[in-house]
Amino acid sequence: MHNIIRRVPAECRNNVTFKDFILRHPRLKFVSLVGIDFLGNDTDERIPVEYFVKHLDDIFAGGIQTDGSSVNLPGIATLSDAKVDFIIDTESSWFVDWTFESPSMQEDDSIGTVRIPIFFRHNNKLVCSRSVLKETLAVVEAELLEILRNDIQFLAHHSITKNDIASINFSLGTELEFWVRSQVDETSIQQLSLSQTLKEHYWKRTKGQVRTSLEECLMLLQEYGLEPEMGHKEVGGVKGKISNDGSIANVMEQLEIDWRFTTPLQAADNELFVRILVKEVFRRHGLEATVIAKPAEGVAGNGEHMHVGISVMLKNDKRINLFAPEKEELHLSSIGYSALMGLLKNWQQVNPFVTHSISALKRLQPGFESPVSVVASLGGNTPAMPSRNRTVLVGVVGGESPYSVRFEVRAPNPHTNTYLATAAFYTAMLDGIKKNYRRDAKLLLQELKKEPGQEGDYLELSRAYICEDDLFEKYTEEERAKRFGQSPRTVWEVIEILQRETPLFENVPLDSRIVHSFYESALHKWQVELVEKELPAMRTTFAGFQRFSEYENEHEQNQWGVLVEIATSLMRDETSTDCLLTQIETALSEERWSDASDLYLSAQQQFMMMQQLYRGYKKNILPFVGK
Repeated sequence: MHNIIRRVPAECRNNVTFKDFILRHPRLKFVSLVGIDFLGNDTDERIPVEYFVKHLDDIFAGGIQTDGSSVNLPGIATLSDAKVDFIIDTESSWFVDWTFESPSMQEDDSIGTVRIPIFFRHNNKLVCSRSVLKETLAVVEAELLEILRNDIQFLAHHSITKNDIASINFSLGTELEFWVRSQVDETSIQQLSLSQTLKEHYWKRTKGQVRTSLEECLMLLQEYGLEPEMGHKEVGGVKGKISNDGSIANVMEQLEIDWRFTTPLQAADNELFVRILVKEVFRRHGLEATVIAKPAEGVAGNGEHMHVGISVMLKNDKRINLFAPEKEELHLSSIGYSALMGLLKNWQQVNPFVTHSISALKRLQPGFESPVSVVASLGGNTPAMPSRNRTVLVGVVGGESPYSVRFEVRAPNPHTNTYLATAAFYTAMLDGIKKNYRRDAKLLLQELKKEPGQEGDYLELSRAYICEDDLFEKYTEEERAKRFGQSPRTVWEVIEILQRETPLFENVPLDSRIVHSFYESALHKWQVELVEKELPAMRTTFAGFQRFSEYENEHEQNQWGVLVEIATSLMRDETSTDCLLTQIETALSEERWSDASDLYLSAQQQFMMMQQLYRGYKKNILPFVGK
């Protein structure tokens, strides 16, 4: 394992030296060109090394193409104009993906695939998630350099001149939360909620295959140079059972792995590779790792907190954190407060790139340590007493070092398109900086802490934006909506803003063409999820309800009668009336998106009532079945 090449050296990432490199490593059998479409799907193919070497110059010149049906770029790569070129990225890391099928994993019996990151090019323009992020950072950097080199107060405070500024450094740190499981029975699912409530498994010791897999993941991350920081249990889980062969069965546990931050494009690439690596390692040990945002109802979902920062690099190699406060009594600098204001004010336009699936919305529910309101925490009431509020959307994170000050965005999940979400974050922060950075930091803080109804020069009149308390203990759902704004309840309520005006994305790389293409992708995904997954799941759940009529008393008979009445309205058509699920399908087919959204909310409410009735029915009758 330790002698296997993990990534291609930087000096070999070109069409001159790569050929010699790959021929020197005979176990590298394939090359895969990895591009990312607008829904975050990555391309993964196997090009034999012999073919790649033979056509190397053509491939580096964009000689491999696909068509628009193979990648998700609606409205851009169309059926009549479908040619998409693969353009190799020589600046980002090229990882080597090794097979995990061999039990011994020795160098002489494993096969490697070089994963080369690429950009998609259509009609001579780069159009993919990776290119949007790269081009966005270039634009934000140019505008920030212009601002800082002409900001007399900033230069004077740091005792520098505009000629001392070399560049802007953007940073992104992500993580991976995931559930691992073997074969799980109904009892396990029921135990999860209790275990989570009691916090029985948070940071507890892992055992058996789970421990082996977790430790192997961390060791592999080290060998790939990704600098893992820790791996640990998350919110909940159930105790496994020892099977006949001595392994642990009936496993259901949530884990988290963290690794070091880096530049945003590389961080997004790293996260994608870690996700693949984790799934493969756990699979090899007989466990399934899932990164679905909400894999099971009633238990915590998988989050992906994203830590973003901005620094100035000086020509003498020193670094200035643009978010770090210039005075001890403040949490942030004027630029930091401005960036935070931009992120919060523009969140409605940013959110579609973060939360665009039904599973993602199910994760963002009260009681599961996930944000439901657009509100930030400054890290405590005073900088001298920092805290970490786990109920807010954005938290200001810092430590003893000024270099550590950054924003933690808590809404993303592992299926968030990290590339587009990060591009949207920095675009929103730039808007806040451009419109507020000249203002005094204390005045910006005052506006951030305003009450609903108070005037603000930048932020909306009707809302509050800062809370240092537990949002779920301090406020009811109605109070949260009134104070911080109504949270979207369906995917349509999240993405529908993208069909209207989105001034944030004017004259930036994440422009109207990209936004509309993403909107079409997300809208189609929502339709498919509803018709092919959510609605059939409701029917399947009811079909699995078991009645014990011969043991029923009058109370249980009434419960079952009400349950069937709700189920009939929800999922059984009559001669003259369509049931609620059919109405949803009709609304979707007729592209009445708002109607479909409202009908789905009603269906969810009825489905929950049906489930509650059945749980009560079973709880009451099961002790007497067979007696």
